[in-house]
Amino acid sequence: MERIDHMKYLPDMEIIDSDIDKQVISKMQAYDYNKYTATDVLNALRAEYPSLEDFGALLSPAAEPFLEQMAQKAKLETSKHFGNSVYLFTPLYISNYCENYCIYCGFNCHNKIRRAKLNESEIRKEMEAIAKTGMEEILILTGESPKMSSVEYIGRACEIAHEYFKNVGIEVYPMNTDQYAYVHKCGADYVTVFQETYNSDKYETLHLAGHKRIFPYRLNAQERALRGGMRGVAFAALLGLDDFRKDAFAVGTHAYLVQRKYPHAEISFSCPRLRPIINNDKINPKDVHETQLLQIMCAYRIFMPFAGLTISTRESAKFRDNVVGMCATKISAGVSTGIGSHTEQESQGDDQFEINDNRSLEEVCSAIKSRNLQPVLNDYVYVK
Repeated sequence: MERIDHMKYLPDMEIIDSDIDKQVISKMQAYDYNKYTATDVLNALRAEYPSLEDFGALLSPAAEPFLEQMAQKAKLETSKHFGNSVYLFTPLYISNYCENYCIYCGFNCHNKIRRAKLNESEIRKEMEAIAKTGMEEILILTGESPKMSSVEYIGRACEIAHEYFKNVGIEVYPMNTDQYAYVHKCGADYVTVFQETYNSDKYETLHLAGHKRIFPYRLNAQERALRGGMRGVAFAALLGLDDFRKDAFAVGTHAYLVQRKYPHAEISFSCPRLRPIINNDKINPKDVHETQLLQIMCAYRIFMPFAGLTISTRESAKFRDNVVGMCATKISAGVSTGIGSHTEQESQGDDQFEINDNRSLEEVCSAIKSRNLQPVLNDYVYVK
């Protein structure tokens, strides 16, 4: 089978006038993390306004002996800009149909799993059940299939969510600006897009078919979302797919450049590591252990102290509890990655990946309070 060029836009994909993608790739390719010394790391820790070069030093192997100092600096910055607040949300998967062939993902179109899509009534039931727990922020997710999860379908889910929740996010396939504007009008506040890896050559070998194969279109998604009126955008690489230091550097660079171009935007980071998937329990992050993950998270916090930082249920309860208040500002609770599993004993569709922390909202809130931190369910007021 002849594969489409992963760098060439398809006819239905919007091309925006921006050079941020080229800047990110250029800076990532030039990033040599082995050149940094202990002196570079100490200078980065002392910097009042860390530069991209300082950020590169904090991600380098030379920074590993200074992880305790990085954690202390990160905690200071988190406290300065977020106080003792920790924000909570729940993801809701409404469909797991996908048209992409991504070899590391449980939803990929060639993986033999139970597929399901919630109808309007089922979406409402799921959201009612989540809202009854006290949760006020939801993240709506689908597999990447515009055919099975159209923009209108996602928009309707956002409209229903807006009835129950104060804050609505989406993590779906990348859209054009007008489509982002449509779902924003329906109630979506922010958009999360995982670039997976910023190494385009590696990206090509991991994404064998589907719209997701087109590397630059995905890379420009956050800009299109902001142009479509979204309040906030989140950035991430799936750590372990490729050289994690270069990918983390690219994520930070990307977020930094977008923040400078769109100063009104709320910027946040996610830090997902590879997790085992159904029919393949051998998938795990290469060389990205909890120590490396903590280094990355502290580097993000020190470099962009105003940015939100989410820690997901991919990680253990112990690790998640340790990083909230130190560098993470947002944590998920009451999570299921299956379809329809908030109201049914067994989900209608299979999970995207295995989660590591199954605690309820109440349990996560208790853990946060035990660290003298304040769980926050919402800090937005809509004025009609």
